[in-house]
Amino acid sequence: MSERVGGTVTFVFTDVEGSTVLLKQLGRARYGELLARQQAVVRQEVSENGGEEVDTQGDSFFVAFRSASNALACAVAIVRRLSSEDWPERVAVRVRIGIHTGEAAAAGDRYVGFSVHRAARIGAAAHGGQILLSSSTRELVEDDLPPAVFLRDLGVYRLKDVDRPERITQAAVEGLPFAFPPLRGAELVKNAPLIRRRSLLAAALAGVVAAAVAVPLFALSSGGPGETRSPGRVDANAIGAVSLASGRIVASIPLGAPPNAVAAGGDAVWAAMANRGAVSRVDPATNTVAQTIVTGGSPSAITVGGGLV
Repeated sequence: MSERVGGTVTFVFTDVEGSTVLLKQLGRARYGELLARQQAVVRQEVSENGGEEVDTQGDSFFVAFRSASNALACAVAIVRRLSSEDWPERVAVRVRIGIHTGEAAAAGDRYVGFSVHRAARIGAAAHGGQILLSSSTRELVEDDLPPAVFLRDLGVYRLKDVDRPERITQAAVEGLPFAFPPLRGAELVKNAPLIRRRSLLAAALAGVVAAAVAVPLFALSSGGPGETRSPGRVDANAIGAVSLASGRIVASIPLGAPPNAVAAGGDAVWAAMANRGAVSRVDPATNTVAQTIVTGGSPSAITVGGGLV
């Protein structure tokens, strides 16, 4: 962008996690070199993705984009590059990134508007290596994601000094960590309406012997009106483990994408995710994703037998 023009803008805030700890560990001179390298990476990706650097303070950046897709592509590139850099003393340099699309006015060399404040709060809620999107940004990017990137609906949160709650989505990157602690300084709004995208329930049999792995049964839940549900909640883009003894959901297992087919066998639950081009193996003994296999294409069905999936 050659000049700042008001209107609909996608704002990105980045901030290095644990910068004080890094300064103490490396010392002033070496930390200064590290900071310069981090800034060079961010500035290069901002430039290559059509962004505009609005402000920089220490290890933080405030950037504006005319395209939400370009903003997300920039964030993904930054996280990937920083994770692959050879940093001194093998320290980890992780940035928190928040992205929000909204209306703002140009005031000299600044942007003014509540959208700027909301974007900053979303960024402040993230952990190092985590990319968080507002609901408005998600709507603009979810149909055209960068390669090997998928979205996780984290729920609705109250952000500090922000009146209207915000549904937060995490943009997760293949090959990089995607499980993080609860958002920082944000309060989860319980019982908020969920975006249910073909959620799937995996019902684990109760009463099996201790040495055996429970054999799952499955029921597809579309989330339609008039549907009878077990107590508890299964999050969007997840499968749920239901105890047949109690009829209650005992675990919601995030997959990072909507499951469209599921099968059991080989001491595991297998879920296909067409829009992610992948299959996940869920361990029913721990109710966690043990492995995700990128298959490419859009797997629409799955079966298990003969030692194969």
